[in-house]
Amino acid sequence: MQKYFQNDFTRYMLVDNIVQIIYKKGAVIDLQASKRIVRDRLMFQEERAYPILCDIRQLRKVDKAARDYLALEGSQLIKALAFVIEPPVTDVMTRFYLMTNHPDIPTASFREISKALVFLSRFLSLGLGAMIF
Repeated sequence: MQKYFQNDFTRYMLVDNIVQIIYKKGAVIDLQASKRIVRDRLMFQEERAYPILCDIRQLRKVDKAARDYLALEGSQLIKALAFVIEPPVTDVMTRFYLMTNHPDIPTASFREISKALVFLSRFLSLGLGAMIF
């Protein structure tokens, strides 16, 4: 499996069996972009489930159609999801996502990457769970 890939919106890295997705500065995500992001992630993961760290601190906007797509189709092959946020903007986006989409996978948001990685490390050898933090 490759260790690094990028597209117009994100960079994907595999580090210690955790897929890290870093949104590029100023990224605006619509439905078409969300489909590409999910397609590229699934290709990058080679159809294997991983815990996912999603760094959205530089993300500018995600429209409703994109949020809906990411919440449903975008949750494929994800053992657990940790958002890395930068208040107030991405904190508000994440809270809204969690309140409106009720993800079926363990999901949490963090201000520090190190804490997000600790959370995700609990899911390295586990199957899918149904806990939300």
